[in-house]
Amino acid sequence: MSSQDIGALLIGIATGLMAGVFGVGGGIVATPLLRLLLGLTAHEAIGTTLAIIVPTSLAGSINYYRQKLVDFKMVRWLVGPAILTSYLGVQTTALVNGQHLMIYFALLVVLAALDMLTGFSHKLKDKKKQEEGSYEYVAPGVAQILPVGLLAGFLSGFFGVGGGFIMIPIFISLFNMPVKMALGTSLVCIAIISVPGTIAHFYLDHVRFTYVLMLVLGAVPASILGSKLAIMIKDNWLRRGFGTVMLIMAATIVYREFAN
Repeated sequence: MSSQDIGALLIGIATGLMAGVFGVGGGIVATPLLRLLLGLTAHEAIGTTLAIIVPTSLAGSINYYRQKLVDFKMVRWLVGPAILTSYLGVQTTALVNGQHLMIYFALLVVLAALDMLTGFSHKLKDKKKQEEGSYEYVAPGVAQILPVGLLAGFLSGFFGVGGGFIMIPIFISLFNMPVKMALGTSLVCIAIISVPGTIAHFYLDHVRFTYVLMLVLGAVPASILGSKLAIMIKDNWLRRGFGTVMLIMAATIVYREFAN
């Protein structure tokens, strides 16, 4: 096994843990690591990440599905518009200079890292858990779901991320969805939304299949483990650890892109 294969395996493990624990696709970790550690171009890092988000998200959703923590009505109404804008996001990515694309991605990573370090979403989840015994969740209407799908799909195609970091806070704060159901529903949506983006990036020659297998081998079991951890334990140390690493990655991305 080459050093690059080992690197891809480790990136897959980090991506899977991120997906399972936090209910996101993990692309916000995989994309910069593929760029920084394996030297992929910006467009290749995004396309290759989307290719592994599909099995990773599906694997992470299994434990939520078994516990009936997936709102399939939400999934049905959200993924349709998301699939359309995912393709639009891919085509927009192809028009953006690689250096600019990674700088935009670094800004996205900083926002996600600050959220983890400040605990905004975490506090939102804790507050919602305390309230869950006092209300009955009712799925929102199509008019409320539609814009969420449009935004999540575009970000998925453009940045090579699942869109969970957008969906989960909205599910919890605006739709009043129970926390663990928000995580499970997000993972199923991400798996479906990522399919058309992966296909579109494949036709643009942005997917490096030489790394996909090792990434998946690391990501799928780590995602299953991560979802079990999310159901069983508090995630404070994981959240802060990921947040710190992501800030370092964002700074490294910006430095590398301006240095080249």
